[in-house]
Amino acid sequence: MRLDTTKLDKSNMRGVIVNFPSQFKFGIEAAGTIKLKTGFEKIFVCGMGGSALAGLLAGTWLRLEKKHCPIHVLRQYDLPKIGGEKPLIVCVSYSGNTEETISNYKQALKNKYQTVSVSVGGKLKALCEKNKTPFIALPSDDIPPRLAVGYIFGALAAILEKSGFAENLSKKILTGAEKIRPIESEKYGRTLAEKINKKIPIIYSSSDYHSLAYNWKIQFNENAKIPAFCNFFPELNHNEMLGFNFKKYADKFHILVLKSDKEHPRNAKRVNLTAEILKKNGAALDVVALEGKSNFEKIFNALILGHWTSYYLALQKGFDPAPVEMIEEFKKKMA
Repeated sequence: MRLDTTKLDKSNMRGVIVNFPSQFKFGIEAAGTIKLKTGFEKIFVCGMGGSALAGLLAGTWLRLEKKHCPIHVLRQYDLPKIGGEKPLIVCVSYSGNTEETISNYKQALKNKYQTVSVSVGGKLKALCEKNKTPFIALPSDDIPPRLAVGYIFGALAAILEKSGFAENLSKKILTGAEKIRPIESEKYGRTLAEKINKKIPIIYSSSDYHSLAYNWKIQFNENAKIPAFCNFFPELNHNEMLGFNFKKYADKFHILVLKSDKEHPRNAKRVNLTAEILKKNGAALDVVALEGKSNFEKIFNALILGHWTSYYLALQKGFDPAPVEMIEEFKKKMA
């Protein structure tokens, strides 16, 4: 199928995906001037939608690197009862106007917790200026938050370093970013989109990479404007796979399994057996290898492939992948 990307892609999402690796450096440098205390026991990353994705991926990356990972991602109005632990509250809102995140910021101030905020501006920036709390300014590129993960991830890495949670993260990120080449996975993403066609995608991974599968789900929701679901091994073998027991259900879905070459051996066997059983019952399934030498490369090569797949699925359906009118309408009604 021939697609007119220039006509449909009015926001130049393709250009944003191609240039995605450059975001990490900007995010790291944007946090360069802020000063933070050390000695925190936990870090809470408060954000919604695309603004929360970087926090989830940062937690995944640190766990894979076998580093102490005290990151907790909050996607709600209220902070939990923290007790005597010393928390660092990181408020992330790409627009700066996310009501749940602003609620978290105000509660953190009330409880006299150390905060640092990440945004392009909006109400969050105004509150930080008023209260003289650290603020990291992201570029106002007018791109969807789900495509700004590199900016936010870089800023989070710098925050982790400055607050004493980890060392040398920035160096690892910049080295890894040089090896991420989005253009090389574009064709594969288009091929996957053509395979999915009119079916509903379900993304599976091991529990180690569940945040990555969740990112793919979000991209299908927001870019391709379709329902999508995700789950992880081994949990899905104890329940969800029964949903494909009858062909009249199974043939409505296309399953994508994100698989690392360093899976737990029992999970590797689960992937193969699950693929065999689900295909037999009529489900379409592709195993997508996580490419790269480092954990960072595996995560972000796969993230970009998810962008390409959902991007081309949107173009297949004949619309611009960037706008999210239903969400914007909902926000206006909430306001």
